[in-house]
Amino acid sequence: MADFCRAAYRQRKPAVLDEDNTASMYRDAIGWTIHRKRAWTALLNGAHYDYIDFSITVGGEAGTPASRRGIRGWMQYLSEFMAGFDYVHSKPAPDWIKTKPNHLVASALSVGSRDYAAYLADSREVTDSSAGGPIAGKVEFTLPAGGFMVRLYSPATGQYSPGMIIEGGKTVTLRVGPFQDDIVIRATRVDE
Repeated sequence: MADFCRAAYRQRKPAVLDEDNTASMYRDAIGWTIHRKRAWTALLNGAHYDYIDFSITVGGEAGTPASRRGIRGWMQYLSEFMAGFDYVHSKPAPDWIKTKPNHLVASALSVGSRDYAAYLADSREVTDSSAGGPIAGKVEFTLPAGGFMVRLYSPATGQYSPGMIIEGGKTVTLRVGPFQDDIVIRATRVDE
């Protein structure tokens, strides 16, 4: 999916993706995690994503307590993250992440040379016995010259890590993890 979105964006063609809601019928953390990862991957590739929450039923329009803690909360975190990122003026940055730990797929956007976001998702399928296991390692990326605040963001909790100021103009190495399923790296220029 990420390659399709990148190719469509490079050609300035709208990326229209449709899926059959196969995972939507599952009302558990596994299916909801699949959708969280799909949604973040789509948006961080400049595509559209929609989701039908089958935990909403007649008489239960707010979903279940589990879905409110899971998928509904996670989609709210995604919405809040994107509202704080100049998504409209962003462009795919498929080459921003140079090195990443095994089992990760990277999707990235940049807003000029002032704001970068990379979504790193576990690529292992649920049928893989190691899927969902912890991931840790180094991520390398290049920033233009200047100072940047670099933070990690958890799509599962909606929380940022404390930030650190990094000087750009070179390849930066950041150690991440251990984390499970997905994480976001955000680098925002601070010297403007």
